[in-house]
Amino acid sequence: MSGFSPLRAVLNLRTGTGSKASFISRRKLSNQASSTSTRRIDQRLAVGAGVALAVPTYLYYTRAKLDYQPNTTPDRVDDHVPAQPLSAKGNGGKEVSRVTSRQVLDKKDSDEYWVVINGEVYNVTDFLEEHPGGPEIIQNNRSKDVSYIFNPRHPSDQLNKENLPPSVKHLGQLEISDESEKEELKLKISKSESDEKERIENLRKEYQDKDLSNIILNMRDFEKAAEELCPKVGWAYYASAADDEITKEENNTDYKKLRFRPRVLRSVREVDASTKILGYDSTLPLYISPAAMAKLGHPDGEVNLTKGAASAGIIQGISSFASCSPEEIVAARAPNQPLFFQLYINSKRHIAKGVVEKINKLGFNAILLTVDAPVGGKRERDIRAKGEFEAPKSDTYDKQGDTKGVAEAIFSAVDPDLSWKDLKWLKEQTDLPIIIKGIQTVEDAVQAYKYGADGVILSNHGGRQLDTTQTGISTLLEIRKHAPFLLRPECRVPMGPSKELIENPDLLTPSKPLNEKPLDRKFSIFVDGGIWRGTDAVKAICLGADAVGVGRGFLFAQTVAGVKGVEHAIKIFESEIQLTMRLLGATKIEDLRPSMVDFADPQREQ
Repeated sequence: MSGFSPLRAVLNLRTGTGSKASFISRRKLSNQASSTSTRRIDQRLAVGAGVALAVPTYLYYTRAKLDYQPNTTPDRVDDHVPAQPLSAKGNGGKEVSRVTSRQVLDKKDSDEYWVVINGEVYNVTDFLEEHPGGPEIIQNNRSKDVSYIFNPRHPSDQLNKENLPPSVKHLGQLEISDESEKEELKLKISKSESDEKERIENLRKEYQDKDLSNIILNMRDFEKAAEELCPKVGWAYYASAADDEITKEENNTDYKKLRFRPRVLRSVREVDASTKILGYDSTLPLYISPAAMAKLGHPDGEVNLTKGAASAGIIQGISSFASCSPEEIVAARAPNQPLFFQLYINSKRHIAKGVVEKINKLGFNAILLTVDAPVGGKRERDIRAKGEFEAPKSDTYDKQGDTKGVAEAIFSAVDPDLSWKDLKWLKEQTDLPIIIKGIQTVEDAVQAYKYGADGVILSNHGGRQLDTTQTGISTLLEIRKHAPFLLRPECRVPMGPSKELIENPDLLTPSKPLNEKPLDRKFSIFVDGGIWRGTDAVKAICLGADAVGVGRGFLFAQTVAGVKGVEHAIKIFESEIQLTMRLLGATKIEDLRPSMVDFADPQREQ
């Protein structure tokens, strides 16, 4: 995939009746959260655009009503059409092509289909049959300036020449002939959408202007607030899980089956929750899990997470289905800020190879190879709310036919034949650490170590794939029982009361086991899913996890208040983790041990 030149300009206008240096010193990074609006749709409004950057696939929703109905008088019109003719010079002073507004409007009744975006004219005639949502979507919006719905949902480099597919032809700059033609190019916007846009803008501004510490006390508060700021389909995607959503709930409730065993009268005035994750400094044993399509909640999307992570000194995982391009995210990172990339393997290996080459070139610090989603799970909340969502189409992802929701669409080209032997192939493509994400049994954790992975993430995809599967914390308990050699030596001891500590109660923690065979290399174990409190994170660390990941919670935080929301969410976790450590009698992460946790049910075996 020479030059990594992906399709990132799918004009998805659907309508319907939807170096391991510390970066912690930069915690004073300024809050640059944007107040650019997102839009909520009513039940008749359109959903969905599929835009891809190689394996990273950008899926956006056109939350605006584009198919103006002739028998309806619009309440107002969009004002994005330029008021004056654009300059005929560009590209360093070279002469550029110009297209008049009359030429664009004359195509409305021709065999060609043109649209205007940001003052540039595009011929999408040859793209009609390739369009994931079918040709009628573009046909309904031909000869219009669609910047209004395009700009807030796409990466800033979406329309760069190298990112346009061959079937989309850039014709030149728009030149307005007269005011009446400018009016004809405008999109019509319903009053309900305009009112909803204003409501969301005002509500988000309220959150951004207020001291969040007075109104957002925990991560569930962010969840409640975010629902008011998301479109219906976007919220369904964020909140959905597989089938009856049992596993989604148990991801958190399983933590409640564990009880702390605090040690008292320990000096805990000073506490340090910092640690290293894959050798990189982090202020907390917690990272931002890769979660898709952050722009559904906030127009700045994943860049909010990047800036917030840098400001607070934690690590961010970048989703393959992020709604900002890797280039945008990398450009927003602070110097030496670690970024991990979540990778799905495409069935076409030359495409997958090109993606890995891009990851290497951009300077990502680790690869999170996701293995629990060879196909998308049945997410009924997502399916019911999808409207007429369409699968992505690009030089990376081939059209797979009709889909039944966002999840099925975004997984449509993930290789279902991926197997353990492919790990060797991936290791040949990169020197980056490879972490296997989506391990749900002790057998596969051992297999990951056997095949040379640098670690695992115990995860069930947020309960979004196979319902009633094991939770991440339950898989960690399984490893403790059947393969404790995978854990850090100090965590290979039993949970609960320790004979050594009973005999030597002055000790806070028992000795490291002396009879355990050491691993021949470092092997990291992470847990994600269901982490809503600092207490959840500390329980996982006590039981042997190196760190925990949080996905949905940070999506909700950036939805509410952009970078400021992400920073506040991290402060919540920091405060809760430090408080929990103090009350346990621990002053540093190394003090957290299995002896500080036991089952709530005393009859349950470890």
